[in-house]
Amino acid sequence: IDHGVKMTGMPAWPARARQDEIRRMVALVRRLPGMTPAQFDALTGGTARIASAPGLAACAGCHGADGRGRGAPDIPVLGGQKPAYLLAALRAFQDGTRQSAVMGHAASRLSGAEMRQLSRHFAALPGLGAGTGRGPATNAPQDAAAEQIARIGLPDKELPACASCHTPAKPYPVLAGQKPEYLAARLRQMRGDEKEVDARQSQATMPVIARRIPEEMIDRLAAHLAAAPPR
Repeated sequence: IDHGVKMTGMPAWPARARQDEIRRMVALVRRLPGMTPAQFDALTGGTARIASAPGLAACAGCHGADGRGRGAPDIPVLGGQKPAYLLAALRAFQDGTRQSAVMGHAASRLSGAEMRQLSRHFAALPGLGAGTGRGPATNAPQDAAAEQIARIGLPDKELPACASCHTPAKPYPVLAGQKPEYLAARLRQMRGDEKEVDARQSQATMPVIARRIPEEMIDRLAAHLAAAPPR
């Protein structure tokens, strides 16, 4: 699945930076022989059909008709996200700027008008900031270390505060209410292979920031951000 099979029609995985996607595909392939058609249909969202706009049925297969990810911890909540961010993400998946074999394939079939319509549709749904995340309750004890990274950063590690970019006034995604498992997984995916020297890894803004977050703080920070009140 990673490298393909030479001398056959099976290509290598097209998103080379997404080892997480490869692992998920391996898990699916291993389950397929014992899976019934009904189980496959339920797993892939075959019953989640909505036809009010082009492309929505395909989106609902993973993200759900309500944009909340069908209960899967590794699929993000789209409902309530900024429409401009959703549109930028679809465009980035389509042109390969943002790597994902799954989303790249899905976005490749969309026109500009369809991407704009889908972005507006999911952004208008209730979701982020409405208690869809599964972090600790708002009355739970605050994680002081995670709060510091979110609000102030770690100056000694040249780690900026999450709040310096993820605010309503800036074109970055809403994190409050997002699934903490998804946030943690994305941070780890952006960090890349720790065995590879930093100079050879991505020097884009978020990968650099993710590598500066202490490993032991990733899950705690993700839980804190997911449980934060909407701003």
